[in-house]
Amino acid sequence: MNLERLRRTTQAISFFISNLGVNYALKTGSVYPFLYCYGCPLAWGACPIGALQNFTILRICPLYLLGILGVYGAIFGRAFCGWACPFGAFQDLLAVLSKKKRKLRPFTYSKFIMLALVVGLAWFTFDTIFCKFCPAGSLFAALPAPFYYSGWKWTFYFNVHIATLILTILSVLLFSRFWCRYLCPLGTMGIFNRISIMTISLDSAKCTNCLKCLDVCPMGLEKVEDIGLSSDCIMCGRCVDVCPTDALKMHVRR
Repeated sequence: MNLERLRRTTQAISFFISNLGVNYALKTGSVYPFLYCYGCPLAWGACPIGALQNFTILRICPLYLLGILGVYGAIFGRAFCGWACPFGAFQDLLAVLSKKKRKLRPFTYSKFIMLALVVGLAWFTFDTIFCKFCPAGSLFAALPAPFYYSGWKWTFYFNVHIATLILTILSVLLFSRFWCRYLCPLGTMGIFNRISIMTISLDSAKCTNCLKCLDVCPMGLEKVEDIGLSSDCIMCGRCVDVCPTDALKMHVRR
């Protein structure tokens, strides 16, 4: 099976479902397991980072939110980043425009630092600061706003959104999935990779150490042993597709 083709299809379906706009009719409290702005014109759920900030401002422990993300993580690990996140799919499209990528070492802890900053800023400022700089919100909410909202006005934060998006696009053109690698707070979901039901495993007996898997890795993993286990792995399956000896396998953990 060609996982890359299946993944592209899944990303397209995820984007379609994310924009059904059913939230306005159902009045539900759905939460996405990936970064997608509630401010998008047809969004049907809430961004977990936006929800986390609001709960922090209200000084409420978000058990519902943490429980949902915990269930997602236990089943899929960080696979949502590679298979369902619309902003991740956008970065994949940008990667097509820039085939030659520069090497940049992973920095696993940067995402945890970012999450701490998001929560800390919300706690001390009583504001959803991250939302004002989020590139996913810039792309899917800020850009459509002038065409969708009749009372839209050009504001300072619209300029901030555009600047953030431009900087993110430039960084992704240089380094594949730059936002996912270093800055996305939801990248912390990768802590579930070692226990998630969905995983990628390595058969060391079949591995010839050709390193083709690392060459195609959009997250810049540096060790074959880290595939499927590192919190940086988004389980996109490119490594599985390119492995000449079928040493890598995406499957349900037993």
